[in-house]
Amino acid sequence: MTFRRAERFRLVCGLVALMFCMATALADATYTVKPGDTVSKLAIRYSVPVQDLISLNNLQNPDLIYVGQQLKLPDGAAPQPEAAQPAEAARPPAAPERPLTGRELLAERARLLEAQRAQRGEKIAAVAQTYYGSPYRRGGTSSRGMDCSGLVMRALATQGIPAPHNGAMLFKMGTPVKYKDLQPGDVLCFTTRGLPIGHVGIWIGNNKFVHAANSRRGVIISEVAGYYAKRLVGARRLH
Repeated sequence: MTFRRAERFRLVCGLVALMFCMATALADATYTVKPGDTVSKLAIRYSVPVQDLISLNNLQNPDLIYVGQQLKLPDGAAPQPEAAQPAEAARPPAAPERPLTGRELLAERARLLEAQRAQRGEKIAAVAQTYYGSPYRRGGTSSRGMDCSGLVMRALATQGIPAPHNGAMLFKMGTPVKYKDLQPGDVLCFTTRGLPIGHVGIWIGNNKFVHAANSRRGVIISEVAGYYAKRLVGARRLH
């Protein structure tokens, strides 16, 4: 009787030990998903087929695994040792930027001012063209009717540039500009009606300018050719 009890005790102890080993093996055969993990990466890391991981974990969509998820691994699966990462080549320290000289600072300032001036000129030319088709009205300065100097005055005002409502006075302002150096926004001055400066307009490029022509045509865009080429006196840059 005592012998049977001893055998039974040893059998129970053996079963407990077996269950403990199985539990340990089961615990070792799981993996907790970490940021950046994918099924493909895990299959490579543990040297197991992707399909085995999918089937073992009943994954409906293998592309969707989340951080913290417990994944079962086939028995005996062990991570492969990671390859040593090559040491990053040491980079020489960046040379400190050389401070600009006084002359270079002045040149940079001039470049920035020129860029700003060109932008203002483009805007002046663009505004003047928005009045295309507006009626001509002597002394007028609005879209309901304007004359040539009224158009120029209104377009310049949009960029904060005060200008007189008078062509002859406009010709005395700003900086003289040669025809080959014209840029959008420059003011063209013409001699018409027997006056030294009887007409003005705004250069928009491609040998064209926008102006309030007369009561019949209103605000139009013309080419500096023929009639206007013969009567062009000069140009001024007021922006």
